Amino acid sequence: MDISEREIVYLSAIREMNDKGQPGKLSIIAKQIEVSPASAFEELKHLEKKGLISKENNNIYITEEGRRSLTKALRAHRVIESLLVRVGIDPETACSYSKQFELKVPDEIIEKLYEYLGKPNKCPHGNGIP
Repeated sequence: MDISEREIVYLSAIREMNDKGQPGKLSIIAKQIEVSPASAFEELKHLEKKGLISKENNNIYITEEGRRSLTKALRAHRVIESLLVRVGIDPETACSYSKQFELKVPDEIIEKLYEYLGKPNKCPHGNGIP
């Protein structure tokens, strides 16, 4: 499933909370990503409709589909970022450029780039490549 940069931001925040054993909460998510609670509410409603999150009472959880979509986007970002650093671009600039490409490059190209790079475990920032 295709996701947007905005959706990546929300899903990352929710996954981070869930991975710590905590449910996501509207007010915490809004504060963390620096949007109004009303804006966060609308985006969360959208994510739920897409099946990327589920809500139980006031608790928010990332679904398996949400995890898959987020992992795919993070993998693409980190592989592209690694390639850009390898060709001489500094890590911060590479990160910025990667955001422009991560959702547009087909999976098969990401896999070829990953193999070309020698199947690195981590991106230039030290984050694991899923």
